[in-house]
Amino acid sequence: MSIIISILLFLITISILVAVHEWGHFIVARWCGVKTLRFSIGFGKIIWRKVTRSGLEIAVSTIPLGGYVKFLDENEAIVPLDQRRYAFNRQSVFKRIAIVLAGPLFNFLFAFFAFWLMLVIGSHHMKPIIAEVVPHSLAAKAGFLPQQRIVAINDTKVSSWQEIRLALYNRLAEDKPVLVSVQGPNDTAPRTILVDVSGVRLDEDNIDILEDFGVFPFVLDIPAVVDQVEPKSPAAAMGLKRGDKILSINGQAVANWQALLEQITSLGGQTVTLVILRHDTQESLTMTLGKRIDHQGEERGYLGIRAKALPLPKDLMVVKRYNPLAAIPKAAHETWRMTTLSVNLMYKMITAKIDLSGIAGPIGIAEGAGIVAHSGIAAYLSFLALISIGLGIVNILPIPVLDGGYLLYFLIEIARGRPLSDRAQLIGIKIGFAILLCLLLFASYNDIMRLLQ
Repeated sequence: MSIIISILLFLITISILVAVHEWGHFIVARWCGVKTLRFSIGFGKIIWRKVTRSGLEIAVSTIPLGGYVKFLDENEAIVPLDQRRYAFNRQSVFKRIAIVLAGPLFNFLFAFFAFWLMLVIGSHHMKPIIAEVVPHSLAAKAGFLPQQRIVAINDTKVSSWQEIRLALYNRLAEDKPVLVSVQGPNDTAPRTILVDVSGVRLDEDNIDILEDFGVFPFVLDIPAVVDQVEPKSPAAAMGLKRGDKILSINGQAVANWQALLEQITSLGGQTVTLVILRHDTQESLTMTLGKRIDHQGEERGYLGIRAKALPLPKDLMVVKRYNPLAAIPKAAHETWRMTTLSVNLMYKMITAKIDLSGIAGPIGIAEGAGIVAHSGIAAYLSFLALISIGLGIVNILPIPVLDGGYLLYFLIEIARGRPLSDRAQLIGIKIGFAILLCLLLFASYNDIMRLLQ
């Protein structure tokens, strides 16, 4: 059932974002006096269509990975003499640029609207109170302590772990130290800690940046029961499964999840014996723990498992909600922040400073949609906004067949005083298709490898 929900949410998500993108092209084209022949959600064979009184064909096609708006254009078909003034190719280059840029622009506008609606509806977040500091971790060496509350990152107030994650990701993309303000339960005023996060990883094995940073949110007394097994981890290699309860490590009893983490951290790279309870039967597993090098060059162990989160008491939760007017600048700020963060991370990937295994394709988006489905409408709106921003950024890349590729053609036309030849444009389009196909295959490969693991 969860797979079906993920697929349905993926289709809904992509359809919404494609419709927004193509609506941008369509509406600006109308303002510029260009006639639109077809508005399609999806590519390939048309499976549903409707023709409006104005002659516009609205269609749904078989491949739900994009869409397109087909304009009247002499480069594609013969146009009657009395219709030529409505043809796309007959418009000034500046009108064509406006039409092309409208798609990505509407994606950013939609992201702003989704963030605004999320802020008005309100969302629940966990207060950023530290439950545990991993021994020998970056946070431990910087001086963080349990029960402290993180109140600001670089003088920007934070009230939830999500805001802290985003701030850390942003600093990670910029390779700059982080100034963290913390306040203990008995402190009269916050104190600041300068932390160098340049060594924090960002790849497929680092699912949560807080884990590599070395702090864990305040949680309940969680039993040492496996809920998730990370791909390519020692736990996956030795066959640990969801539902397994870890009773002891090397004969030492494991009281709860926190005790399990403490033992694993101190045994990096060592061969250990785990006694687990699986389907009411005790089993013994021998495995070699993984090890990660922290920012001081010291090793710390990891197993590659995650616990199931339990409901938190209300006093550990905070509800963030704004009135419609106050939410406008907040939504604008959030849109700008997530756009700059996405651009920074994309630059890091292009320059090979971040592992490309983090690139997700359709399956990854479907998984994300399925996860946020259980977190409420606010989480789904945030998810929509993030994907919309990513779609807008990707579409303005100077790759032929994308909007940015056509923008590049138009800029060259302005510089040359005449358009590129049909042959040159066709060669560029073929190269663009090849690049996009390679990216899609690579992203799908990452998705499949995550599923297989």
